[in-house]
Amino acid sequence: MSRVPQTILVVDDEQSDLNTIRDHLVENGYTLLTASDGLEAIRIYREHRAPIALLITDVAMNPMGGVELAHTLRDLQKDLKVLFVSGYAGAEVLRRIESLETAAFLAKPIDRGALLRKVREFLTSSLTSAAGQMTGTPEGAAGSGNTPPG
Repeated sequence: MSRVPQTILVVDDEQSDLNTIRDHLVENGYTLLTASDGLEAIRIYREHRAPIALLITDVAMNPMGGVELAHTLRDLQKDLKVLFVSGYAGAEVLRRIESLETAAFLAKPIDRGALLRKVREFLTSSLTSAAGQMTGTPEGAAGSGNTPPG
């Protein structure tokens, strides 16, 4: 039984970060689409005309941030899994990320091993088992990435 290739959409406005993520994933046999901002990602998604297995997106981008991008693409594909990456994310951003089902966070700078583990978890597990986990919560963010009480 052959495995159907799963496409990953990677979005980051920092070219060096986009290249790093792309290179790590391509070296490990993943099929990728890349975009340098949220608006370009939406255009690429629509042109692709097939489901995307995973969206990997930076949180802070202009003109459209990663959380807004994820919500927009989820309107088009309800089961889209999302891995957010960022060098810094304040407590409010982390709460917004946690509110999305099948979403997780990975801190920059990107650790190759952590990236590959998280991608594998998302692509091989059920929708919820890889989601909701914050990995490497950046300094400056409140708590461990768990939603604070209250």
